[in-house]
Amino acid sequence: MEVESEALMLGGEAANTANALVRWGREVVLAGNGMGVGPDADLLHELIEDKGLCGSLLKAGQQRQEEFGDPTPVCDIYITPDGERTMFGRGFAEMRPEIEAGDLPLGRGALFTAEPNMAEASRSVAKHAVEMGMRCYLMDFTRDDEPIAPGSFWQSSTDWAGFRNNTQKNVQWVKAWIAKYGCFTILSDGPNGFVAGAPDMPARAYPPYPAQDVVDTTGAGDMFRAGMLFGLDQGWPTAMCLQFASAAGCLKCRALGATTDVPTVDEVLAYTAEHEPVSRQYL
Repeated sequence: MEVESEALMLGGEAANTANALVRWGREVVLAGNGMGVGPDADLLHELIEDKGLCGSLLKAGQQRQEEFGDPTPVCDIYITPDGERTMFGRGFAEMRPEIEAGDLPLGRGALFTAEPNMAEASRSVAKHAVEMGMRCYLMDFTRDDEPIAPGSFWQSSTDWAGFRNNTQKNVQWVKAWIAKYGCFTILSDGPNGFVAGAPDMPARAYPPYPAQDVVDTTGAGDMFRAGMLFGLDQGWPTAMCLQFASAAGCLKCRALGATTDVPTVDEVLAYTAEHEPVSRQYL
């Protein structure tokens, strides 16, 4: 298939999630790997600043990056007409953290989220966040020895865990994960919706909201995570958090890229109200 067009955009799971939360008026601190040096790094700095993201922690090791020539992680994403995507990355194997876990601004009671792209560094910070008394929301931590604390939130998709296109098996998988870690568990399965449960909430399937115009599914899971974090920060009931997250992830698919078109809070709430029969199944 011939490539019809190309666009350069901000991406990455952490940046995608942070971007949505900032658009919704939440205060976010973004930390992670270094951004490297050279034209790609300059563009990445510019994109982060344009989005109004707090990227000061990403610049902590700039001198070291210039000395060693650290690469800028870049991902090429090919979007087909049906909105599905294929990704090829470079520079990710060399990623290193820019700040030690003990130097991060972690505060008791605040929300912390991470994904394991930084491997052991991510797991070290997640453990430290638990020790600091933070409310943790971990995404795609799927090993058998993950730092998932009881009472925390965990999210992944059938790209990494469970079974694609098999809701019944996914319900059983989620039950087993809850029994092992004691966490609120969410396992999404693309157009099949998701399965969620917790020690005090039976695991069951939740339907997806209808996506009318699917342009690009890139970042839908990150938008879902942002929606959950937004609802948790507001103190919403669990069902409302799940409704908001699911609808936000659905609306994200209407635009190219993961950070170009964040639906407003009013848009998401209106979407859940418009599709009341779906929303009712979350109660």
